[in-house]
Amino acid sequence: MKKVAIGVDIGGTNIRLGIVGPDGKVHDRVSFLTAGLGRARLLSRLVRHISILRKLAAKKGWKTAGAGVGAPGPIDVERGFVYFFPNIPGWKDTPLKALLKKRLGMPVAVDNDANALALGEFFFGAGRGAKNIVVLTLGTGVGGGIILDGKLFHGHAYSAAEIGHLVINENGPRCGCGNRGCLETYVGNGYFVREAQRRLRAGQKSVLRQWTARAGQKLTPLLAARAARARDAFAVGLWRETAGHLASALAGLANVLNPERIVLGGGIAQNGAVLFGPLRAAFRKKAFSVATHSAKIVPAALGLDAGVAGAGALVYARQGRGD
Repeated sequence: MKKVAIGVDIGGTNIRLGIVGPDGKVHDRVSFLTAGLGRARLLSRLVRHISILRKLAAKKGWKTAGAGVGAPGPIDVERGFVYFFPNIPGWKDTPLKALLKKRLGMPVAVDNDANALALGEFFFGAGRGAKNIVVLTLGTGVGGGIILDGKLFHGHAYSAAEIGHLVINENGPRCGCGNRGCLETYVGNGYFVREAQRRLRAGQKSVLRQWTARAGQKLTPLLAARAARARDAFAVGLWRETAGHLASALAGLANVLNPERIVLGGGIAQNGAVLFGPLRAAFRKKAFSVATHSAKIVPAALGLDAGVAGAGALVYARQGRGD
């Protein structure tokens, strides 16, 4: 009988679920919004959807090995204890693993969403075949996960891989964490757009000025990547700066951890050679030579299913993927 897992990806505005096969393929996707749901109602809805997916799996002749939950914020992984969910009220100090396990009657694994994403790429995506990888998600902020010798590295207090808060310039912009110059203040979507807009208002010449004024297009990293491909000097420079900041952090990680692969996902990382070209060049200059020769910087592979597949991978990491 084929063994499957149910993956649950808890986001700030919605929750996605699906049946995750041992190959990482996601079946029977479902999602619902979290707005207006208190802890009790949200938990009940989670249990209901997981139970429905479990029944669907059984009808296909599949055995559900357990449910994996990837969630934002700090989590005691061993106990499955959620200290709080950013953007979802009422979840302070919640024993999520125990609550779900009791109501579902099956194994449950709970981990930080960035760790789940890393494990998903390790099992099913761009990290397959490697033993040591670092995974970063470059979105509004910067999340991270580290796999060492085939296992997630959590650190002493389950707070390892807060890569977005590596300080790369102590005199840099203020970060939401309170420090200045954290990596995510330089490579997050918000900073990228704000900095581009600031320079354009200051008189910087760029095709982006015409595109956003005449066509009414919104300035985004994707639009800036299009301008860079059109050899717009301003856009090329923006991406080179972003790559340089990111390379500083990756070089430090590579020097310490010596990974085989560094996997980049999220919105900023979806711009191909515009980012990866200057990033790899800067990385080679900044990292120790042995580290640069052994570490490949590659794009993530799982796409929109990354969160659910990664949550399912939490189950496989504990139980294996065999029948």
